[in-house]
Amino acid sequence: MYKSFLLLLLFFLYSFNLDANSLLPTIKTVPEEEFSMWIALFGLGAIAIMALFISSEKIKLFKKEKAKEDKKLQEVNQAQDAIVSKMGENIHNLATENFKDKNLAKSENQILAITTNLIDFLRIKSNKVVIDHQKLKLSNLLNDVSGILKANIRGKEFELIYDIDKNVVQEINSDTLNLSKVLVNILLYCVENSSTQLTLKIKETSLFSKDDQLSFTVTSDLKINVEDGLNIFEAKYNDDTQEYDSLGLFIAKEFAKLMKGDLIARNDKNESVEFVFTIPYTIEKPQTPQNQYSIPKQLKAKSILLIDSSSNAAYNIANILKDLGHDVKMINKSEYTAYFKYFDIYDIIFLDEKLFTHKVVVELENTNSKIIAMSNLFEAEKEFPNTAVADIKISKPLTIWQTSDVLNQLFANLHDTSKITNNGIVNTGSAIVHRNSFQNTRNISLNDFSKFHSKKVLLVEDNVINQKVFVGILNKSNMNITVAKHGKEALKILSEDASFDIIFMDINMPVMDGYTASIKIRENTKFDSMPIIALSALTSSDEISKMFTSGMNGYMAKPLEKEKLYTVFSLFIQNVQQSQKEETQTEQAEIIELDGLNITLGISKSSSSEIFYKEILSEFMDAYGDTNKVFNKLLQDYRYEQLRILCIDIKGLTGSIGAQKLHLIVTDMLQKLSLKKYDYLPELVIQYTKELDLIHLSIDKYLKK
Repeated sequence: MYKSFLLLLLFFLYSFNLDANSLLPTIKTVPEEEFSMWIALFGLGAIAIMALFISSEKIKLFKKEKAKEDKKLQEVNQAQDAIVSKMGENIHNLATENFKDKNLAKSENQILAITTNLIDFLRIKSNKVVIDHQKLKLSNLLNDVSGILKANIRGKEFELIYDIDKNVVQEINSDTLNLSKVLVNILLYCVENSSTQLTLKIKETSLFSKDDQLSFTVTSDLKINVEDGLNIFEAKYNDDTQEYDSLGLFIAKEFAKLMKGDLIARNDKNESVEFVFTIPYTIEKPQTPQNQYSIPKQLKAKSILLIDSSSNAAYNIANILKDLGHDVKMINKSEYTAYFKYFDIYDIIFLDEKLFTHKVVVELENTNSKIIAMSNLFEAEKEFPNTAVADIKISKPLTIWQTSDVLNQLFANLHDTSKITNNGIVNTGSAIVHRNSFQNTRNISLNDFSKFHSKKVLLVEDNVINQKVFVGILNKSNMNITVAKHGKEALKILSEDASFDIIFMDINMPVMDGYTASIKIRENTKFDSMPIIALSALTSSDEISKMFTSGMNGYMAKPLEKEKLYTVFSLFIQNVQQSQKEETQTEQAEIIELDGLNITLGISKSSSSEIFYKEILSEFMDAYGDTNKVFNKLLQDYRYEQLRILCIDIKGLTGSIGAQKLHLIVTDMLQKLSLKKYDYLPELVIQYTKELDLIHLSIDKYLKK
């Protein structure tokens, strides 16, 4: 450093053409005051040079550190770009791999879940999610949650418990669709991350709030530290599992906020993950436990023996039965054989289906007790023939309302199957009842539904996506389809027009559910010959029984399959036995070439469904149709970080819809942003605008096809 200073001093002297010999005579002739002034000036100059030198060294050091930080930031940005851009690419990879094997029901449902989450993501981005608070039944909501979980999780066994505080009323005002999506996405996240023990606790709370709050707490056995800077509500792609870890949780969080509630994740005292979801809610009128559960006189204070393989589930069921006013004796599965001789002293015996041994069946046949066989909805379906001795079967997880219904049904002798014939069809006048699940009719195309042209169909369904899927399947049939959003609206339609050929009735709906609507329809004799087909995510034995006791003629599990739907029309409209179609053409998707869109690729990424693909295209245009204007505005304001975030979203989505050239342009924009080559961006935005205009026209043409 000193050497550098001396060099600078010599340079200073040289710059003034000074040397030691020339300087000496000058110094001798200069007065003492002037000499001091020159010395001071010289010192100040030296200090200034020294300061400049130090400053330049600091600048060099700063530039080095800044370069390191920029490189790290660039690497992080590139990693984030890669993660989010895989949203489109990996949906395609997952779809094409999984659909090679048609027997992989689990994988098909995963693709369907990804597709519906993508639609919800787009609806959130375009501010199209509308919160609709209407009367709903929590019992139906939870049944729907159970059914959707069962459909999406195959091959993973787990135990789910619904722990509902006795003060929670059954009927509330809230948004049934979005409430269900929040709960399903939370539970799916837990199960997909290998949770095997889940409890959903529901209770009322008004603490720190002027409004009544309904609190949903999901307790899991996941050992993830969510309080250590890990934001699990951000969508992330996992390279190891090739799945999106938190896309569902992102959607759940957004829906919770839109419902004026909140969703948080925390670690409980056992360091397990716990989700707490709270929303404000209201009730239309006071509800007491008596009118909540409709307990008949013959069900007062029954003595019940409860034997379950799961101690957690047994404890929960015992509490439910006690809240219903019954006396419960709970014993361990390892000691229940010692209670054989006491079976007859109990009015009701709740017994796990796995414990129906031959020896137990002999004892049960010699008792007057009512027998209820319990199964876990989320265990692999197995045959337990010994459970035939049971009076009724139920599936866990149980709610207090479901348990009350089963007990009422048991003692009211509503479960009468004496008229069922060997082929599963009951003739009830001009209407038939099909108690078995509908089988697929092979080799069905959408064009085959034209066989039922001009028939009148009433669809009662509150989910807009489900409505579009149903109508999309039948849109080439020339049937007359009327849609009602809930049971009350369906009754109004039927009061004005009683000429429908068939009704498809969703179970879980606001205002009036499917059970209530069916009962009211059957009260009018002019509808005796009109078949009602239940649509439900949950098709457990006790719920199916409830469908038929409500006057329904058959049931279909969601999501809908065109092969089963064709069977329903054949059976109920043509009144013929189910048979396999022998001569039919397999459906050939029409190959359409449109500017900017690879239609075939886009459909393959949308659960191989053109109906879903069209919905995604429509939502994409609503959310991102004018992004070229947004790009220009962000460039004018030098808001490069906001531009980068928007590009990440669009990169993933353009990959999902098959907009390959647009995808490449956005990828190039992200690279230039990462490298801070901002001068290239205006030209890329011009290219983006031209390509987006082409896609506008192509999507409009395709949607009108």
